[in-house]
Amino acid sequence: MNRVLVIGATGLVGSRFVELAKNKQSLASQGPGRLDIIAVDENTLDITDKSSVEKYFNKNPFDSVVNFAAIANVDGAEKERNNKEGIVWKLNVEALKNLIEICNKTDRFLVQISTDFVFEGTTENSGPYDEYSLLPKSLSPNLSWYGWSKNRAEYIVQSTKCRSAIVRIAYPFYASKYELKLDFAKNYLKLYDDGKLFPLFTDQTLNVLNVDDLIDPLVKILVEEIQGTFHIVSNDTTTPFNFVEYLLKKVRNVENVLEKGSMAEFLKIKDRTPRPRLGGLKTEITEKKLGIKFKNWQEMVDDFVLNI
Repeated sequence: MNRVLVIGATGLVGSRFVELAKNKQSLASQGPGRLDIIAVDENTLDITDKSSVEKYFNKNPFDSVVNFAAIANVDGAEKERNNKEGIVWKLNVEALKNLIEICNKTDRFLVQISTDFVFEGTTENSGPYDEYSLLPKSLSPNLSWYGWSKNRAEYIVQSTKCRSAIVRIAYPFYASKYELKLDFAKNYLKLYDDGKLFPLFTDQTLNVLNVDDLIDPLVKILVEEIQGTFHIVSNDTTTPFNFVEYLLKKVRNVENVLEKGSMAEFLKIKDRTPRPRLGGLKTEITEKKLGIKFKNWQEMVDDFVLNI
């Protein structure tokens, strides 16, 4: 049995992982393939408090840790730009240092959940990026504060002797309900239903992730304690315009209702939060290393439609 501590277990992605990973236990009820999930939130374990982290880790037995905890509101995080005393930096960067230090001391395997926002996605430094692509080394105007904090978190993981893995995901959604916020797909559906859908970018490159497709590869990484950097997303890229056009056709049975927009023009407006425009993540190395073939973005939407 592999006991896994899941930090950030009440978040959009973490809560779905906990739900489905627990269900998968019955598929491997004997031997090392079974996961015993220990789900915690900030009320149970404050990872920004080093002493609390040490006490919890020393008191509770588990083999590995997966860290979903993060301030992921990109626009909200931007209000703290250059402020290393703010909650974004404390949770996304400093708290990770606490986890790495104790995992190293106690020989626990750590999985850090990351994002494609660690890259600039500019014409000069465009994606899609593979798992070995070099991270930007400084905070440029093309990186958001959220992206920079996750970038530095990755750098910390890569620099440690702690047994660890980095798992990058992007634009998550899934069919089941999550009461605290809307995911990437449901947000666009609500905007359409409310008559508030704005022009969609045709010049932004991105992957998406039906979170249900995260479970098997992440469980494999945890059970086998596979080290390295992994991209768990759709095996191809799309644009917001194409994604929403396909989504509305499948879910609302409507076509030709979208207006086209330009992210390049959008980012020229003063005080816009920077985001990767020509981004995206390649998955070939991850697929080969894990022996798992990922779905394309249309297949992920199709599964979403079947289960919503």
